[in-house]
Amino acid sequence: MSMKGKGSRRTGNTRSLGDLMGATLGTARLARGVGRARAIILWPQAVGPEIARMTRPRSQQGGTLFVEVRDSATAHHLTLQRHHFLKSLNALLGEGGVNEIRFTVGTVRAPALAPRAAPLPAPDRARAQSLVRNVEGELKEVALRAAEAITRARKWREEQGWRPCPVCGEASREQPCRACALTLEDPNVRRAARALTRAPERLPMLPAILGDSGTNAARFLALETLEDQLGLLALECVRGGGEGNYREFLAQQADIYLALAHRKPRSVLTKADRTLLPERARRVLEAGR
Repeated sequence: MSMKGKGSRRTGNTRSLGDLMGATLGTARLARGVGRARAIILWPQAVGPEIARMTRPRSQQGGTLFVEVRDSATAHHLTLQRHHFLKSLNALLGEGGVNEIRFTVGTVRAPALAPRAAPLPAPDRARAQSLVRNVEGELKEVALRAAEAITRARKWREEQGWRPCPVCGEASREQPCRACALTLEDPNVRRAARALTRAPERLPMLPAILGDSGTNAARFLALETLEDQLGLLALECVRGGGEGNYREFLAQQADIYLALAHRKPRSVLTKADRTLLPERARRVLEAGR
C-alpha cells in the first residue's frame, strides 16, 4: 500500500485552509457591514419622526455613527442630546451597538410642508332648514347643526368640481354616485320604476317600501324610460305630420313625465310645468295646439 508524498495536494471536495480562512473573513466582514446597516436603518425608529426629518445617518466607522444635519446650530443642539439617542438606538441594536454619535453639517432636504386643506365654506342654511323640517322638540337644534355640517361638506365638494348626483342630488365625482349606482341595480327599485311609468301617483307611497334612496332611484329610472319614449313618440308625430294617435299618446306620456319630474299629481300640472319636458317633445306638443 503506497503513501502519498508530503507535497502532494488533496483533491476532491475537501476545501483548503486558505478557502476556509477566506470564507470566515468574508462572513465576518459581511456581519460587520450588516451591523452598520442596522444602525442606519433603525435611526428613524430610535429618534422619532421629528428628528428623523431633520437628520440623515451617513455612515458608521467602528462604534461611531455619523449623522448629517442641515446647519451647525442643529448639529450643536443635537450633540447635546446625543446620549438620549445613543440609549434609544442601542436598545434596538442590542449587542454590538454604537458608542458615539457625531453630527456634521451636510445635505439634508428640508421637510416638505403638508398642503393646507381648503377651509369649508359657510353652510347652506336654507337647505339645512329643509332637511330638518320634520324634526320637532329638543332634537331640532342638534339636527340643524348636523344638517348645516352636511351642507358645508356638499358645497366644498361642489367647489372642487364635483357635480350633483342625478339621482340623490349630492355632490359626487362619479355620476351617479356610488351609493345610487348600487341602488339602481336593485330589482325592487326597477320594478317600482316600471310601475311609475304607468302610475306616477304611486310615488308618495314608495318611501315606506324602498326608503328615500330607493324612491329617488326608481323615479330616476322611470324618468329615463319616459324620456326615451317621448323622443320616439315625438319623432313619429313629425313623420306622420301630426296625424293619428301618436300626438295624443305623446301628451299622455308627457303628463306622466311631468308629474314625476315635479312630484305633483297630473291634475294640478300647469302650462309653466311643461318647461321640464325634453325639447323635442315640448316643441311637438306646442306646435299642435
